[in-house]
Amino acid sequence: VLVTEPPPAVAFSPRLRIPLCCALCAMSAQSSSLSAKAGVAQGTSKAGDLAAVALLDRFREVWGSPEVRARHRAEFQGSSPYPHAVLRPFLGQAALRAVRADLQALAATEKETDLFRFFQTASIAPADMDAEGSEQPAKRLKTGDASEAATSDAHPAASTAAASGSLASLAKLFASEDFRGLCADISGCGELSTRLDLSSQIYPHGGHLLCHDDVIGTRKISFIYYVTDPDEEWAASEGGALELYPRDSSGVPSPCPSKEVLPLSDALAFFVVEPGVSFHAVREVRGGRARMSIQGWLHAPSMDLTPAFASGNESTLQQILAAPGADAASAAPKACVEEIVAQTEGPLTTEEKSVLSKWLAPEYLEGAQLRAVSESFAESSYAMLTGFLREDVAAEVMSTLMEADKADGFAVDADEPERPQYENGACDGWALVGPPHLRRYLRFSGPAKAGEVTCHSRLGGIMQRMKDELLSSSAFRRWLSTCTDLVPRSAGDAEVRRFRPGMDYTVAARASSPPSDFQLDATLMFTSDVEGAAEVWGGEEVGGFDSYMEADDQKNESVEAQEVYRGADDGPLINLPATCNGLALCLRDAQTLRFVKYLSRDAPSSRVDVSVSYAVDAPEASSPSEEEPEAVSSSV
Repeated sequence: VLVTEPPPAVAFSPRLRIPLCCALCAMSAQSSSLSAKAGVAQGTSKAGDLAAVALLDRFREVWGSPEVRARHRAEFQGSSPYPHAVLRPFLGQAALRAVRADLQALAATEKETDLFRFFQTASIAPADMDAEGSEQPAKRLKTGDASEAATSDAHPAASTAAASGSLASLAKLFASEDFRGLCADISGCGELSTRLDLSSQIYPHGGHLLCHDDVIGTRKISFIYYVTDPDEEWAASEGGALELYPRDSSGVPSPCPSKEVLPLSDALAFFVVEPGVSFHAVREVRGGRARMSIQGWLHAPSMDLTPAFASGNESTLQQILAAPGADAASAAPKACVEEIVAQTEGPLTTEEKSVLSKWLAPEYLEGAQLRAVSESFAESSYAMLTGFLREDVAAEVMSTLMEADKADGFAVDADEPERPQYENGACDGWALVGPPHLRRYLRFSGPAKAGEVTCHSRLGGIMQRMKDELLSSSAFRRWLSTCTDLVPRSAGDAEVRRFRPGMDYTVAARASSPPSDFQLDATLMFTSDVEGAAEVWGGEEVGGFDSYMEADDQKNESVEAQEVYRGADDGPLINLPATCNGLALCLRDAQTLRFVKYLSRDAPSSRVDVSVSYAVDAPEASSPSEEEPEAVSSSV
């Protein structure tokens, strides 16, 4: 089948709510053994211990010491890439095991967006935190920003579980003046309000959270209490580490983290939330055990007492929401984008067919096939064309891609390193692209100098020729016009990209085009063609697909809007799975965001592509009786 369409767009996940113990295995291929490996409901769990001890008294005994605080204050100030602290053991084994046991009674909701994938409970913060505080109104979860995911709406199961038992005791501790004092004393962050955001998150196999800075509203301290399996120390090879990102000379986060904090049981990690500084991520979980934690934020009394207000810098969220220049495409080297005048009427000329025949499969030059593509595109404003290039061309790309994957350690049968080697593949003309709160992948711009021919330079070379000789040619733009009834007004912004398993992605960001403009995206992609790979890519569990989603109608600077900027039911308009030797076409308006979902380490291979966006005029009906083809937008 040469013209294929993905299934109707649905939300990333069905907002599945299940008991937390079941969430431990719901997203894992090793679900049969995950619960046991995660230590759920183990016989060694001392569920009643925390209720029998004065938790606050123990906290004061351990963490009230001026000497202990002074030591951790010095460690905090001297840590890199920015000040942070890790306190362990924080509560002790009895408290840890009791909290783990109580967490199993909570309901968890599966959540997935461009930025993250995990299960999460509703709010477990006390409703009436102390005599000074007031009941905090529940916040309705809006999927989207990584740092807002934990401010979800309370539901009965979570409220009941948080009202009693060990978990309630811990929540009251986190809401106490004593805990705020500890964080303020060690960090030197200044005054904190009584407001507390608190929930539990679980990252099964494949769970992840991409780079962000947590800056939203009045947040001032971000903390994570790890409630992972206490019976076996967490290993770096299991993933799930908290990655901390340094800033480069231009002030943006480096594409690679410089430090990681393992989710060791009974450890508390925290840092000051600061725009342009506190960039962090959660590395993809690789083992059979789940990464369980309790995530919380302490707040400043008002916006003018936050580091964000003092510095005037923009948060990750504000940068993503920013108008022109924030999207991944805007980071591409600018090709020739001047207005062009192209012949659009009549069939392809002999000369144009000669150019195209060097690359395209013969079927895509036949009139019947072109009409089929045109009819499919006119109906839905997108199309996935499989088997697009000639077999000999596609075979060369695929074999070279497999060779590069083997060299870089991404082959299916390769041993995984203990930690990702983010620089792998950044050689022979391929450069690592960031910043990581917007994107990370390899881009090919040609070898800097002549040298030994390698699999990397050969892969980049053939993709570069594909970009220059095919997708940037006037013949291809004429072919596009024939298939879409749209006229490219420019040669497009084109780049050659490689997305590596366990490392790379782009996030949803506003287009850099004017609000009235339409874009025709053309992405010619290659992946592994080994047996079973197509089904894996098509299932979308390993990511790597192009996704289109609706943007906000307008930018809202209010604190409330920052915390809930994407709707709870805002799923993608359409997903276009990664395909071997496929061309994805999609017409979008300026209110449609586009991203490539994080590529899991479980993916069968890297994804290499040539991505081009052409400016086109708004679709027009050829006659009053004919329906106008719509771009992928909020109307879909």
